This record gives sequence, structure tokens and C-alpha cells, in this order.
Amino acid sequence: MGFSFSQRSRVARQVRKIAAEQVEAALVESRADGDFDKTVHGLRRRCKKIRGLLRLVRPNFPHFDKENAAFGNAADALSAARDAAVILETFVALEKQGALKAVSAETTERLRRKLEENARQVASEQDRAALLIGFGDAMVAAQQRIERWTVKGRGFALLAPGLGNTYAHLRKRMKAAERTGHDEAFHDWRKDAKGHWFHVGLFEDCAPDRLGARRDQCDTMGEYLGDHHNLAVLTERLTALAGPLDESLAKVIDERKAVLAGKAFALGRQLTVESPAELVARFEKFWKLLPKDT
Repeated sequence: MGFSFSQRSRVARQVRKIAAEQVEAALVESRADGDFDKTVHGLRRRCKKIRGLLRLVRPNFPHFDKENAAFGNAADALSAARDAAVILETFVALEKQGALKAVSAETTERLRRKLEENARQVASEQDRAALLIGFGDAMVAAQQRIERWTVKGRGFALLAPGLGNTYAHLRKRMKAAERTGHDEAFHDWRKDAKGHWFHVGLFEDCAPDRLGARRDQCDTMGEYLGDHHNLAVLTERLTALAGPLDESLAKVIDERKAVLAGKAFALGRQLTVESPAELVARFEKFWKLLPKDT
């Protein structure tokens, strides 16, 4: 059925089916013997989608905390090598874009080598086969639990509280990021932006043209915030590996973050003009466009 509701009836059953399909796909990918970095990226994304689904039903799902933690832990167990590679890629991208022209070639080369060495070291410390086997075991256990999930409520009423809560948090955290400018606030905003993005995707079959466009805009905003976060983590990692940043490099990173923040705010304000109550009411109208049964 894909990552979207397809009918107005038997919503709890659809929740279990959507989650089960993501888990099954993750199991297949974890056993496919493909490129490790790409596999890990895909598996973590599967877990994030499931956690997005769980947030949608959270107010009506008694075991939310346990299940959210289980899928979060499964993804986190795979994250170290991939995270080190992403930070290296972020630095290399700045080089290729010509953003480091103000930084001396010697400094650029030294820092890139530090990040390359760090990525190699992190990768060498991992037993990749064991990590994927452990992830697969976690997914097999999840399959058995999903069959027993009890989600309370019926129809749109089952989904409305989670939809409204996540959207309300998105608006609140965007305002906090604008008020404080702190990297942590931007990261919190990003998490709720991703959560709302997943929710829009889950409703997309209700009104593909309208909600497909919103999903794409949420994705774009999430990319801006993701790049902002990567630059913040790059600063932390370089400082830990090589000491305080060269002033010219720090300025380049801060300027890049400011540009990304401006783009994210411009799009975020458009996406959050409605109150939570207004957004939920609009999505309920879209919901009624789905067939009762399929």
C-alpha cells in the first residue's frame, strides 16, 4: 500500500500494515549485500518513517515510548560510520563549491585529512556484518510486536491529535530557532519538520496534487535544515579533532548557515500560516476524499 493511507476505514489495521511493510523492506535491504553506506542510509530512513508514523498515532498508542525507542535504537546502532562520512562529505562539498577560497590551502588540506582519518578510524572499528545482522534481528522482533499493536480510535479521529501536535511543535520550534539562533533550536525544528513531512506523506493519497506539493516543500525545508545541522556538526567535529577553527573558515561556515536559515525561515513561514486547528480541519476535508473501502 506504500507509505500512505488508502481508505477511511480500518485505520488501525492500515497503521500496522504500513509499519510492517517498512520493516519487511528494511529486512530485505539489510540482507542484500549492497554498498554499506547506502544501505545504512536507507535503513535509517525506514526507521525514521516508522517513527513518523508512530508520532501520528502517539496520543492513541499506549506503547509509543517503547516502540519509538526500539526503532530509534536500531537506527542509532548503524549511525557512527555514516555520520563520520557525512561530515567529511560536507567539508568536501564546501571545497568543490569554492567556498573555502578564503581559507589557506594548507589549512584546508590539513583539516580534510583529519576528517578522512576520522572516517576511516570509525569505519575500521565497526563490524559491518555484525551491525547488519543485529539490525535484522531487531526488525524480526519488531515484526512480531507489530502484529499485536493496539491503536485506539477510529477513522480520522485516531490521527487528528498526532497530526495537530506535531504541526504545533513545528511552529513553536521554528519560532524558537528564529528567536535564539542556536544550533540546537534549529536541530529541534528540523526534527519536527521531518515529522510533519512524514505525516503529509501519509495523507498524500487523499489529495495528491495539493498534499504532494506540500510534501515537496516540507522536504525542501528539511534539506535546508539538514545542511544547516551538518555544518554545525562539522564545526564541532573539526574543533574536537584539530582545535578552534581558523577564523576565515568559521566565517565561511557561519555565512553558509545564515543563508540556509534564511531560506528555511522563508519557506517555513509559508508552511505554518495556519493554526494547528485550521490545519487539522483542512486535512480532515482531504481525508474525506479517500474511499471508505478499497
